[in-house]
Amino acid sequence: MEFYVAKIANYLLEPLYILSFFLLILIFLLLFTNFKKLIFFFAKFLLILFLFFGYTPLSNFLLNKIEDFIKPSKYPVQQLKGVVVLGGSFNSGLQSKERNEVLLNSSAERLTKVLEIYNQNPKILILFSGFSGELKLQGWSESDMAKKFFLDQGVRLENLIFENKSRNTFENISYSKDIIKNYKGTWGLITSASHMPRSYFGFKKQGLILEPIVVDYKTGTSPKFWINFNIGNGLSNWSTILHEVVGISYYKITDKI
Repeated sequence: MEFYVAKIANYLLEPLYILSFFLLILIFLLLFTNFKKLIFFFAKFLLILFLFFGYTPLSNFLLNKIEDFIKPSKYPVQQLKGVVVLGGSFNSGLQSKERNEVLLNSSAERLTKVLEIYNQNPKILILFSGFSGELKLQGWSESDMAKKFFLDQGVRLENLIFENKSRNTFENISYSKDIIKNYKGTWGLITSASHMPRSYFGFKKQGLILEPIVVDYKTGTSPKFWINFNIGNGLSNWSTILHEVVGISYYKITDKI
């Protein structure tokens, strides 16, 4: 049930859906009512939302704080026993199966970072954690795609471990913790910069201190000009911010971190 509630919440918190919702209200008022003051109010409110979500210096600043909350580990990768890489790097499993080609999304650096580390430490264990984030799986699971991806890139099968049940971050942690504990040594955690705080503290709550290997940054380090407007980038930033802030808050309330 928690998985489905989270999916619904994610949809409701999407900035684009928020804008669309108020746009629909405005259209309804324009077509079916004569309340000019109410129409004018919603028109102004929609414009303010549009400007707010599109003002990128603010969203960049907030997202940067999330991404930099956990500093990247300086632990030598040559000395790692293993790395756990969280799912979320793939597009449709159905299209991948139909095309017999692993289709990657903007978080693909989670996977390419594994290859970089593997080249420096060929004995390392690679635990991929992820089944599917879809409500109903069609085609390949994330673990199926990860297996094909790593084997196609020359990673040896004996280096690979797959956790093929999890559908969200908490399940990633729950189903991976015992696997990690079975192998003595230092492990690294690979996930996107914005996702690292929730993941890192989730593992820590389960008694595992992993070395954070941070990838997939969406913000840089240089200051942004204070007058900057880009609705596409702004919506993308706010989508990530809301997702992580709500996720961290919920995990804190439910004692998952």
